[in-house]
Amino acid sequence: MSILDSLILGILQGLTEFLPISSSGHLILAGHVLGVSEMPLIFELIVHLATLLAIVIVMRKTVWSLVKKPLQKTNALLIVATIPTVIIFFIFRSLFESAMDGRFLIYCFGITAILLLVSGTKRKVAKNKNADTLKPLPTFIDAPIIGIAQGVAGFPGISRSGITIATAKLLGVEQSKAAEFSFLLSVPIILGSSLFAIIEGSNSSFSGVSAVSLLVGFVTAFVTGLACVKFMLKLLQSRSMTPFAVYLIILVVFLIVNRFFLHLF
Repeated sequence: MSILDSLILGILQGLTEFLPISSSGHLILAGHVLGVSEMPLIFELIVHLATLLAIVIVMRKTVWSLVKKPLQKTNALLIVATIPTVIIFFIFRSLFESAMDGRFLIYCFGITAILLLVSGTKRKVAKNKNADTLKPLPTFIDAPIIGIAQGVAGFPGISRSGITIATAKLLGVEQSKAAEFSFLLSVPIILGSSLFAIIEGSNSSFSGVSAVSLLVGFVTAFVTGLACVKFMLKLLQSRSMTPFAVYLIILVVFLIVNRFFLHLF
């Protein structure tokens, strides 16, 4: 992996981890274009930890309040939501891994787009009726449903942030609060998946990438991730996710044309 590859992939990771368009799906596409067939495990860990740091910094007040008061409701909801995600991961792990070749990208990008559009329609209906009826937090019934949705995002092309925010909105959670919960929910998942990768990985999995490439990947993923978390939290206070759905629909059309006619990658 060259330094230029690290730069591009780091920026892409930081951008797409929090925009509801699927980081894994876009990294697979970028890999095809750049000729990087598989992202080295050590690089993947580094850029994920960079985006984790970005979340913690942007939401530091909320994170610190959760640390200070571990028995509060939000922590319990995060645990309840995380459990089904972990179960789904272990049950369908082999299927998720086989999908990393990008075979389902067109379908998964399409599913994400549909969910964003449907949740956007739900938001408009709720806003027109009575904004006060929207929930500031998921309930203990909602949380495992959101966790299941997050588990489905193990398929590349299904956006983790997109599907969890959309699901929370469909369950009646106010959009900006749904985004905050989604980003907080990513913290245990990123930590857990990183720890699992370290335990499962062989020594060869943590080699093959220069220190400079790792540094470039970390810095670019962190800086772009920091900007995107702030952008999304502010955007979703007043705007819908429909533009991201439109982008994904355009991407799906392009991928279909490329598969049958262009054959660019």
